[in-house]
Amino acid sequence: MSQAMKRLKSFLQNVITVDRQQVRTKMYWPRKIEPEEEKTHAQRITEMKQTDPELDKVINIGFPVTKFDRTERKKIKHQLKESIAEKELDLERAARTRTLNVPLEEVKKIYTQEMQRFHWKSLAEHYGIYRDLFDNAMFYQCVNMDISYDFDEEYVSKVHIGNRLKPSEVKSKPYVEYTADPDTWWTIAMTAPDSHLQDNNMEYLHWLIGNIPGNDLNKGEELCNYLPPFPVHGTGYHRYVFVLYKQNRKIDFSKDRRPENCTSLQDRSFSTLEFYRSLQDDLTPASVNMFQSDWDESVRDTFWNILDMKEPRFEFKHPPPYHPLQKWYPHRQPFNLYLDRYRDIKDCCFFIYRYLDRYRDIKDLNEEVLKDRLKDLKPFEPPPQQKYPVLNMIKYKQISGVQPTWRRPKLRHKYLKEMHWNDSEDKVI
Repeated sequence: MSQAMKRLKSFLQNVITVDRQQVRTKMYWPRKIEPEEEKTHAQRITEMKQTDPELDKVINIGFPVTKFDRTERKKIKHQLKESIAEKELDLERAARTRTLNVPLEEVKKIYTQEMQRFHWKSLAEHYGIYRDLFDNAMFYQCVNMDISYDFDEEYVSKVHIGNRLKPSEVKSKPYVEYTADPDTWWTIAMTAPDSHLQDNNMEYLHWLIGNIPGNDLNKGEELCNYLPPFPVHGTGYHRYVFVLYKQNRKIDFSKDRRPENCTSLQDRSFSTLEFYRSLQDDLTPASVNMFQSDWDESVRDTFWNILDMKEPRFEFKHPPPYHPLQKWYPHRQPFNLYLDRYRDIKDCCFFIYRYLDRYRDIKDLNEEVLKDRLKDLKPFEPPPQQKYPVLNMIKYKQISGVQPTWRRPKLRHKYLKEMHWNDSEDKVI
């Protein structure tokens, strides 16, 4: 190795070492807290979720529920295991031969008495019923309330907590069934916490019956007639909640009574929390049920014929598509594709080519299309009706093989009736 090369190598090594030292001194940043004293991820999460036990305490406004004793539950499990062990062979033989009979009514009865109230409480918390209607106060379901709608002569739509029903299925008044003594008084209310058009903190009252003797709703006082659900177009799913209250005595509901056949949404504005607070000494929530619903064609009929108002519609306005600044000399891009086409990625990363005119004036495009159509137009003859529109695709494939690449997109639009040519009657679907 020559002397010059050795000097160059040593010079480069010195430069590299100096640069490394400089970078290292620049990137160094002293720690103020030692790693052992730094908070862990779990500690930071607990600090974020820290709540005030006095303000955020959940209050039970319903009937008290006695919890099961663990020792008694263990005894029951032990007895079941012993009884099953004695009949294990017979049960196994019956299960294999498909002759094993399970008493479903007895199982359902035990479930409704023991575990259903805890499951329905968790579902009500999941759907935000306690949060939006009772200001985070909760209650257990002590009465099983079955609600059903007559959809038509053959089908019945049942309400399970959180299921989805269309407005056309719930247009008529529902049938409510629950077990109660004839000497007791009850109140049932149906509200929509998501449907108010002006105030998000208010609800719409769809149905209210008070002073129900036992479970006979026909003998109760209908304080507000039934109004079918009307989820507005473009607002997604709405919740419709039924709450059953048990009364301590017969109550005077003159303040909560609505006009007969009430069709005013202003009169139907309602707050479950205020209703309960005004009568909390005489009312106790005992059961809850709900369903979800979104828009269909029957909502228009409800607005026009029942509420006597125009149907509101909410539509999302998409922002205009972004087009980069036009270049006079695009690098390695053909002029027709650069002006007319861009590529979009949708549907699981499949490449879909959309032929959109980015930089051409829409008036020039419409003029070009109109002139092309007027070339073959015969005003004194009826328009030709093509029996098989798929022939356009065959014709396009025959012509596109001869034409240059820069003309193929335009021919495709023309023969397949796409983009600016899609207004004709023989459009390929």
